[in-house]
Amino acid sequence: LIREGVTMNPGTAGGGLETIVGDNCTFLANSHVGHDCRVGDGVVFSNNVMLAGHCSVGDYAILGGGAAVIQFARVGAHAFVGGLSGLENDCIPYGMALGNRAYLSGLNIIGLQRRGFAREDIHTLRRAYRLLFANEGTLMERLEDVAAEFETHRAVAEIVAFIRAGGKRSLCTPRETPSAA
Repeated sequence: LIREGVTMNPGTAGGGLETIVGDNCTFLANSHVGHDCRVGDGVVFSNNVMLAGHCSVGDYAILGGGAAVIQFARVGAHAFVGGLSGLENDCIPYGMALGNRAYLSGLNIIGLQRRGFAREDIHTLRRAYRLLFANEGTLMERLEDVAAEFETHRAVAEIVAFIRAGGKRSLCTPRETPSAA
């Protein structure tokens, strides 16, 4: 669904000549997809969302009205970027980023419930999130601990793979130690 005033730029030679938009997406009024972006399936862009060039947005991510994503940033699958947020860093799958110069404020619990994730899976994601963004050790040490402890959990493995893959941007992290994601 593409509403009024939506713009989508084609790919450039510097980005492989491709801008890719998945199936069953919704682009509300005046939203923008920059050049050389990759947008997954079932993604929702509310009014006036701006996605700069070379970004990627995972399946079923939702970007709230007026959100802006800086070039080369990644938004993971099932993530939520709040309205009027300025995302300068990569947002993990299932994460929720909010604010001007967005920070990770927890998990997209409402989105997970709406998509039919089992209660047990949501609790497992919450546990992994708390461990991953705790104060002890480095992020990479905590990442390896989470990868080992939750190696059979598909959703946690997606987060681990997203962080390991890295990108051109830093990782969007919480402002404070998470207590109850």
